[in-house]
Amino acid sequence: MIRGKLGFKVIISLVIICIITSTINFQETDAAINTNLPVSYIDEKFPDSYLPYINALKAKHPSWVFKAVHTGLDWNTVLSHESYEVNAGISLVEDIFSSEWKRDGKNYYQDGSYVTASKDGVAYVLDPRNFINESGIFQFETLSFSSASQTVDAVQGVLAATPMGNQYKSQYKSYGTWKDLGTTYAELIYKLSKEVGINPVHIASRIRQENSGNIINGSLINGDYGVYNFFNIGAYDTANASAVTNGINYAKNQGWTTIPASLLGGINYIYSKYIKWGQDTIYFERFDVNNPGTAQWLLGTGYMTNIFAPKSEASITYNTYNSYGMLGSSFEFHIPVYENMPNEVASMPLPNEVYFTEDNTRVYLDDPSDSGVTDEFWIRTGPDTVASVLEVLYETRDGAANRTKFTRVGIGQNTLYDKIKYDDGRVGYILKKWIYEYKYNKVQSVSLNTTYSDLNVGDTLKLQATVNPNNAENKNVSWTTSDSNIATVDNNGNVKGIKSGVATITATTQDQGKTAICTVNVQSNKVTGISLDKDSYVLSVGDSLAINPRIIPSTAHNTNYTITSSNLNIVSVDGNIITAKKEGEATITFKTQEGGFTAQAKVIVTTQKKSIYVDSSLRLQDDILSKIDLNNNLVSNMKSKINTNYDMSFVNIDGTQLKNEDKVGTGTKIQFKENGKTIEEYEILIYGDVDGSGTINARDLLMLQRYILGKTKLKDIQIKASITDKVSQAPKAADLLKIQRHILGKYTIEQ
Repeated sequence: MIRGKLGFKVIISLVIICIITSTINFQETDAAINTNLPVSYIDEKFPDSYLPYINALKAKHPSWVFKAVHTGLDWNTVLSHESYEVNAGISLVEDIFSSEWKRDGKNYYQDGSYVTASKDGVAYVLDPRNFINESGIFQFETLSFSSASQTVDAVQGVLAATPMGNQYKSQYKSYGTWKDLGTTYAELIYKLSKEVGINPVHIASRIRQENSGNIINGSLINGDYGVYNFFNIGAYDTANASAVTNGINYAKNQGWTTIPASLLGGINYIYSKYIKWGQDTIYFERFDVNNPGTAQWLLGTGYMTNIFAPKSEASITYNTYNSYGMLGSSFEFHIPVYENMPNEVASMPLPNEVYFTEDNTRVYLDDPSDSGVTDEFWIRTGPDTVASVLEVLYETRDGAANRTKFTRVGIGQNTLYDKIKYDDGRVGYILKKWIYEYKYNKVQSVSLNTTYSDLNVGDTLKLQATVNPNNAENKNVSWTTSDSNIATVDNNGNVKGIKSGVATITATTQDQGKTAICTVNVQSNKVTGISLDKDSYVLSVGDSLAINPRIIPSTAHNTNYTITSSNLNIVSVDGNIITAKKEGEATITFKTQEGGFTAQAKVIVTTQKKSIYVDSSLRLQDDILSKIDLNNNLVSNMKSKINTNYDMSFVNIDGTQLKNEDKVGTGTKIQFKENGKTIEEYEILIYGDVDGSGTINARDLLMLQRYILGKTKLKDIQIKASITDKVSQAPKAADLLKIQRHILGKYTIEQ
């Protein structure tokens, strides 16, 4: 039994199945990118969204090799260039397609019965993930010659359904007379392709795609005009001539008056025009996005404009290899990867009335009418038979518990299909009538062994997920990171710090999609800077002061530094202790041993003795004044708590002179002066007040968040204000939470 083959647009699907009727080819656009071309590179590192599809094929075909071609091109840029936004004729579909496949739902004719495709339609065929499946993968097969998987029999298999591989497999017509070729077409194509170094199965598929191998009636290859054009090269309509006429004239100009000359000429054309420049897969021949370093432009040359041509040719190739039992051979596939690709695979365009309501039901597939008989289910990449076949699933075991389980993630409305998700992450569509709900003990929640962790760069953390209830049938959990540049996580919950910053690690249950998160604060052990509590100090002659700079980050291994004075006669240095020698000013410089980072402060030495008394409700330590009452922090109130015979002025963190009715905040400096000369200086510290406004608000939250993420810098006094526990070496995500709760009135940050 064949299950799930019929959809609600059968006519369109049958047209696609009849792939040999598609004959649009050899188009060049006038919208190529020809400057600042990115150079592709190849490795085996695919984005996470590719891996479920790659891994499923690897499991089934361990001898197949999958390589990622990193194009360096932006997804949206490519989509624009390959759709009507840049060139109306670059991507076409037949006019019998339904409206959602066409631009504006209308027939904008470009070439015969072919019309401009919709952008959604182009996105569907452009997204490689829609075709990383048993058959579609062959549009990514490398087109170089390989004796291991390419044989004369395989070429014959491609041509078998055509006159070239059937009753006339060793004959040709010349001006209406049949003659002996002296060999078979399959043998000749194999021989010539091997000479050029091209996959002969691809060449045979291309001939079948372009001319149906119809040497009986095909005007371009039946010899009626004494020339042969097996690849339709130059065969397109112009104002003065038809596609057939232009194709024949092209062949005459090339001297293709014999079968070998035409085949070799076409093979060389494909090599020199496409494969030589990096268009070395069927996909790349359609979408000109690969630059191995030799390309002169990108998005400029496409072998065909029919958006389904790669899918069609891949199907021919796959069916040939399959029929000859060659799928166990070692094939190499080059699959493109774009920058800024959507996480979700591009959906095929759907009619307006078709949509899917969200669901999360565990299901299995069954045909209960024929117990004991093998069921065959066609799972597709879209809710229609026009969509690529993701997998053909054979189920022989009866009973719900024995069947393959999926999660139904969408219930189709006005369509015969529902949307399902494999446990490995692949998404597909299956006919509703085969879907049944699976009754079992469902997951109710998931928790982690920790919800926050500090982690040094290079160090690892093991996260463990506990799924509840304990008797839940499916306890499988997947792991993701919010930023793999900061922290990575593998399938077992092992987290590794990559660079400084904050990342969120999420555990998601396969069943019910329950989540739990852990915030990871990654810190570097390399010195990235040094800072001081203050940028100026005031000392009286004879006074000494120990200054301890802050090495950034707090987790740095090498905390060694040196101190120098610009004038040892005014300020001397002994270790981290500076001593005021005589009246004047000097600059002290702190320099890290690792990295050579520096921080400086001005030291003002005065002969005056301090005469400043601070109210006991405040805390004064190392010239930093804290324990400020946030309900009583006007300049006038601060003045009432300080007794001095000096003149006092207040300057905020931005350098603005404050008035009596203004609030003091973090970084506000209290300057004590005599005769206009600064004698002493204190600096205000308010925990939670990062921006120095004197209040704790959303701006403080944003500034700290950007600092933790490495997107902005803060002054040392602001960093101190961020550390709400007053003892840690650096602010953490926990400080963000405390500030947020303070703003919401659910917590009070103590001063």
